[in-house]
Amino acid sequence: MTLTTTIARLAVAALALAQAGCALAEMSAESEYARLPRDVRTGIAEMAIERVEQDVSREEVTAAVQTLVEAEPMCFSWPGLWLDASNRRNFYFVRYDLMARDWGAEVADAGRARMNEFVELGFLVARERPDIAPGVIEYTLTTDGVAYLRGSPYGGERPSFCAPSQRRVVEITSMEWGTYPCGTLLVRFNHVADDWPTWARTPTARNRVASTWAPVGVPAAGSVSLSRQWFHPSRIPSDGRANGALRSVCYDSARQVVSGDDLELGAEQP
Repeated sequence: MTLTTTIARLAVAALALAQAGCALAEMSAESEYARLPRDVRTGIAEMAIERVEQDVSREEVTAAVQTLVEAEPMCFSWPGLWLDASNRRNFYFVRYDLMARDWGAEVADAGRARMNEFVELGFLVARERPDIAPGVIEYTLTTDGVAYLRGSPYGGERPSFCAPSQRRVVEITSMEWGTYPCGTLLVRFNHVADDWPTWARTPTARNRVASTWAPVGVPAAGSVSLSRQWFHPSRIPSDGRANGALRSVCYDSARQVVSGDDLELGAEQP
């Protein structure tokens, strides 16, 4: 066999594999489209929630619960602050001098202590700004701070840092089908922390983690209800969630909005 013939045959084989891959991808896309609920597929609805099948695999359920458990947040709210306006994103100028003058020294000291906790947790970096006025502190969000901040100190939802639990599902202990506030499959499970969350750098934060969920290495019981959620292909969320995945969806039919989940990580310590 000549080298030219060999190269030609390899090229033909590669083309055939590429065509087969495209065909499989098209079949997969067509299969997923066919699984969409009729109202979503026809465009009548942008989202639909379906009951979880009786033959759903335990592996899929475990993966869905793990995603929820690992991301379950612990939130730390900001104190009331006197802020100077800033045109720099992720920078905040706190006027403790004006807080002490108008609200009292105790309020100013308590606010400063709370913000110092966020510095110790690695959410903020603090820098004194005597060039503005004595008692002014400039706070800058760190990478974690940007990722965990919810709300805004300038209005609307009260600002809080909401950091993930980073806990691990140990086992699924039971699965019960029915009708629940946020799903059709009630899953009970055990979860544990193999170590402190990476953000829990202070004794205060670790004490709160231990009292809210459970100490490191101590299993705790949890529960959540799941449904299968579908989106129209043009409305799939950009957060990486697969269409048709199992999720805990508390749906307010009157307002036609999703209002969170019903994940519970209650610490049941032996």
